Amino acid sequence: MKTVRLTFILPLLLLVSCKPAIKTGYVDVPTVTENALSGVYTMSPKKAVTHLYYEETGQGDTLILLHAHGVDCRMWDAVYIKLARKYHVIRYDLRGYGRSDMPEVGFGYLHADDLKNLMDALHIQKAHLAGLSLGGMTLTDFVALYPERVLTATITSGAISHIPDRSSAPDFAVKMYNDTIFAQKRKAVEQNNITGIEVLKTNWKKAMKQISGNHYSRIKRDLNNLIDDWQAWQWTHPETDPFIGDQADSLLSKQTTHPPVLLLIGQYDFTESKKSMHRMAALCPEARIQIMPEAGHFTVMECPDDFIKRMNDFIRQARMTTE
Repeated sequence: MKTVRLTFILPLLLLVSCKPAIKTGYVDVPTVTENALSGVYTMSPKKAVTHLYYEETGQGDTLILLHAHGVDCRMWDAVYIKLARKYHVIRYDLRGYGRSDMPEVGFGYLHADDLKNLMDALHIQKAHLAGLSLGGMTLTDFVALYPERVLTATITSGAISHIPDRSSAPDFAVKMYNDTIFAQKRKAVEQNNITGIEVLKTNWKKAMKQISGNHYSRIKRDLNNLIDDWQAWQWTHPETDPFIGDQADSLLSKQTTHPPVLLLIGQYDFTESKKSMHRMAALCPEARIQIMPEAGHFTVMECPDDFIKRMNDFIRQARMTTE
């Protein structure tokens, strides 16, 4: 009996001992970021800095993971430790999600600026990046604004957001646009409060099921738990636009070369997401675009091993090209 117990326990002890340690913490980033054009208030925010929660583990080249809307960095649970066998992996809660601070209403920021400021705070000059949906749109902005900070970018389930380019518009036109959008969002918040967050979340879960692939049953519980934990700040407050939108088109088209970009499309993802990915491919002709035939919107949750293999192969090939 003792031999049987030892035979069973020793592999478990080895597994635990091989699991990399996870460090958690917060970094401070400016509440109003450098490239934001969507702010409606000109006075100073109540807090000069915003706290972003992050986790890191593993060794090697740095790989930063960015989550989708309606969830948080735990979305990467199925691949986080596996990736730490090859990389120094960082995942964090974007502003307005998880354990990070909520935005300050009316003050402009960009998720891409937050990523750059997080990298600065952690003394990371360049990194491999991977983002899904909200995270993917953030990475498109980041590649457009900070290409020199990118080793590779793996973008899935959403790339370019539909926000007009205001970068060359006169100040009065930008203010008029921002004020109009902000007023519309206030009305949307009023309607959301009438509908109720629980109803909205129930509808959101149904929508996520519709755009998932063949393995939805595997992720249903974890995905719904993440949505349940979501504070839904974006539904209860008028958020300023945290993306550069169409400005990415002009910035990317002006770049003579682009960082290596991999675009992963879930076969069952919704049409607008796929169009966004193809639009990014057109702006970065050297980008690689691949279909994940079993996946929908949440590619990394639905098909984690396939996602890891595709990204690892892409990073390895990118290294061979630059060496």
